[in-house]
Amino acid sequence: MLPADAVPAALKKKLKKADLYSSSITVSLALDCTAESLGFNEELIHLVDENQPFEFHSGGDPNRSEISIIAPSMRDKSLAPENRGTLTLYMPAFMDYKNEWGTKMDAFGKRVRGEAYQQLKKQVADILIARVEEKLAPGLRAHILFYEVATPVTHWRYTGNKNGTMMGARPGRKNMKNKISHYRTPVKNLILGGHWAELGGGVPIAAKAGANASLLILKKENHRAFQLLSGYMNNTVPLGSLTKSDCFHPYDNSWVRRETPAEKQASSPSTVIVE
Repeated sequence: MLPADAVPAALKKKLKKADLYSSSITVSLALDCTAESLGFNEELIHLVDENQPFEFHSGGDPNRSEISIIAPSMRDKSLAPENRGTLTLYMPAFMDYKNEWGTKMDAFGKRVRGEAYQQLKKQVADILIARVEEKLAPGLRAHILFYEVATPVTHWRYTGNKNGTMMGARPGRKNMKNKISHYRTPVKNLILGGHWAELGGGVPIAAKAGANASLLILKKENHRAFQLLSGYMNNTVPLGSLTKSDCFHPYDNSWVRRETPAEKQASSPSTVIVE
């Protein structure tokens, strides 16, 4: 998106060699019963074989890697119809697995996801489901209405994150020394936000980075607003001072959450919802 010389070559070289978090395989299951009836509650469950070397836990082999399991419909009943549920399985995964997931690059540099890709992601998903069924939920497969699989290729397609990484750059000596974490760029008035501006990744880090990026803008464009907001974030300015200030517009709480597909189906049982 920028001219080739807008960012120094040395910086681009460091970014290309940065240590990144892994991507993941995400298997989203729709169940014909509630998740809790299969023994899954609010807890995040980690399924791992502690008798094998530690590096295998996040190595990307579906037969060995750790699996994280959550039941979204247990926490939020609007996510599934009554007496049904959802289950999500996560496993660390990498873009280079089995020739980049059986994909190929066409003449235009576009990644082609053909039959080999579809078969491989189904194979990996089946292995994960079988492991969870064996160790935690006997008979799980019989209760699956359908499932969707997201691979590192999927995460890359939808986010543009390098290699489909889930959380950006890792904390560590190498990334700190190379100053991978930064907000300001060589391009005037271009400021980074999100998890690429900080080391650590995840929603909390992305929220922190977004807030800090906004403060950098306010510091230049509206210093009074900057002082109030940064003071509030540092717990030195009370919320009342922000709401009374003419620097910020009050929010009228007008946002209304849209119905989930499950809620739409419940209100109109004869209607089939496809989204």
